[in-house]
Amino acid sequence: MQTTSVDDEVVWQPTAKQAEFLACDDFEVLYGGAAGGGKSDALLIDAWALAHNGPQHPQHRAILFRRSFPELKDLIDRSHELYPAFIEGAVYDKNEHRWRTPWGAMVEFGYLNHDNDRFKYRGRAWNVIGFDELTLWATPVCYLYLLSRNRTTARDLPRYMRATTNPDGVGQRWVMERFAIEEAGGPARLSVEMDFEEEDGAGGYREVKRAFHRTFIPAKLADNRHLRGTGYRETLMMLPPEERDALLRGLWRGNRVEGAFYFRELQAMRAQHRVGKVLHVPGVPVNTFWDLGYSDFNSIWFHQQIGLTHRFIRSYQNSGYGVDHYVTLLQELQQQHGYHYGTHYLPHDGAHHSGQTGKTMYQLLNESMPGHNFQIVPRVHALIVGIQQTRAAMASCWIDDTECADGLASLAAYRKRYNKIISAFADEPIHDSHSNYADAFRQFAQGYDGARMVITSSSAEWKRKLALAQRAARRNHMTA
Repeated sequence: MQTTSVDDEVVWQPTAKQAEFLACDDFEVLYGGAAGGGKSDALLIDAWALAHNGPQHPQHRAILFRRSFPELKDLIDRSHELYPAFIEGAVYDKNEHRWRTPWGAMVEFGYLNHDNDRFKYRGRAWNVIGFDELTLWATPVCYLYLLSRNRTTARDLPRYMRATTNPDGVGQRWVMERFAIEEAGGPARLSVEMDFEEEDGAGGYREVKRAFHRTFIPAKLADNRHLRGTGYRETLMMLPPEERDALLRGLWRGNRVEGAFYFRELQAMRAQHRVGKVLHVPGVPVNTFWDLGYSDFNSIWFHQQIGLTHRFIRSYQNSGYGVDHYVTLLQELQQQHGYHYGTHYLPHDGAHHSGQTGKTMYQLLNESMPGHNFQIVPRVHALIVGIQQTRAAMASCWIDDTECADGLASLAAYRKRYNKIISAFADEPIHDSHSNYADAFRQFAQGYDGARMVITSSSAEWKRKLALAQRAARRNHMTA
């Protein structure tokens, strides 16, 4: 398959692997594996169901998802390079994030930053649904919910689910299980038999069995001729070993993020059954711990202290919204779940003035929620000190694995930066989509009295590590 302009000029031509993906008519297809396989282009083209004249069909509806709007923007920008070149008269609505052809066919874009965001799409229907970078979703909740929206009344239109990914995301395990992917990352095809009802011709229905197929089509950098000789392979070769195996070789080994700060702590929590169902206890104050992203994510953890234990009952993250959105969230949780708030802990930049309002986040929240207690957590003089404090405090923590699924996955993926020059990990963390949840959780260790008490009474080994981190930070500060 190739796409052509109205003048029959070839504007996009698939690689052999992209063509295999586009030609597959199984109900669920996952494409990707290694980096550089042309995943996003393949997904953007497949959304139009070109083999079925999707752009000319007035009932064709497709939607493509990314985890967050900043990530979605890259996909939208690429669509502007592709779609107008081969779909005559296609118009983009920037408010609805949707392309529409003169015949009425539509391809739109959406994001699902949190599991609860799936309810924004309640009552909608699409015959084509796609997820770009599927392993960035920590749980299958959003994917399975949107699968139930995959329907159409037009019998001449195809109906299918499509996804792309690399094998290095926090949702790696569930994606492997759903598509039967082995660690070696080879092609896979799973047949799933399900019961359905169909009309029996006499005004009734009969139960029939029907097989659906889930297919994984792996692609590697070598499959993409457009990236040959660009130096991209050399860039991937410089990655840490585990990331190099995933992104260059397309291997799906294990589920550990190399260089993760909190790997041992989370491992201990799971072994001690401190990750699971953690219920909200009515009447006990709910504290919140925040990370503020003025051009990034805002992240919040919801916490209750029961005796000497610290229980995290919910986490929430979003981007692109003002203070009112988060105030509404807190109020809804108060009304619907009976949250009785204690103290809201903001990071040190909560006292910084915003260029847009001239007020600090601390001031805006106090004005919006009078009577609530907001507190600024002092900044530590070195980030590694705060990380060591967090490690120690996690010994007394319980985390709900459903309501905090995304936050928990981000804690697991919060990792050190890899120094390519010395081929080793530094104590400096990578700032990525997981940093915000990790930074919000760190406000608990740095600012909450109960957490500091746990750290004070921590083991001698933790005290030694914390003292070493503090001395190293002071040395670095004096040198600077």
